[in-house]
Amino acid sequence: MKFKHSNSSYSAEKQHGFTLIEVMVVIVLIGLMASLVQFNISGNNPADKLKHESARFAAIFEVAADYGMLNNVELGLIVKKDSYQFVGYDGTQWTEIPDQDWQAHVTMSEEIELSLELDDLPIDEPLLFDADTFKEKDEDDFTLMSKEEREKKIIPQVYILSGGDLTPFSVTFRLNEDLAFIEGVEDLAYRVTGIYSIPLTIEGPVLDDQ
Repeated sequence: MKFKHSNSSYSAEKQHGFTLIEVMVVIVLIGLMASLVQFNISGNNPADKLKHESARFAAIFEVAADYGMLNNVELGLIVKKDSYQFVGYDGTQWTEIPDQDWQAHVTMSEEIELSLELDDLPIDEPLLFDADTFKEKDEDDFTLMSKEEREKKIIPQVYILSGGDLTPFSVTFRLNEDLAFIEGVEDLAYRVTGIYSIPLTIEGPVLDDQ
């Protein structure tokens, strides 16, 4: 006996299937763009490297935000002087994200330094959520931990909610001190800013506050 579909049911299922495929294709394309942008550097010009790294960060951040929304996962961002990393909240603690098509952990080349700003941003609205939601139960005892325990404990600086909201921040990409003294590059910097939601904005190569 052949399995039959009514025309209306089949049309509805077909339409739903194509909608899902279209969504997945868009996500895959975004992921590929974020992965391939790292190869889009023209030469070894310091300005090009800063521009490339700031654009790559913005692309990966937006892919991570999409990943969080699709998987209903709260994400966090940790920025260090020489790297940045995305982590996930499993309901009790922050943990590293398993390998993905996009890069959850990126280390800068030696000539580039990062700095994170959470204050002094042009924000008039109240926070979208209570950050205490993501505080671990033993956070009050953080100062009692050993140095090794504190280094292993994951505490993000920026929150990326599964609903698409994020805490305001800006990350600035600059050349390290050794290269900053080279004539013509001492003022170069790119700043990537996120205000409540993606897409992020990029400023540079010379910032107004320099």
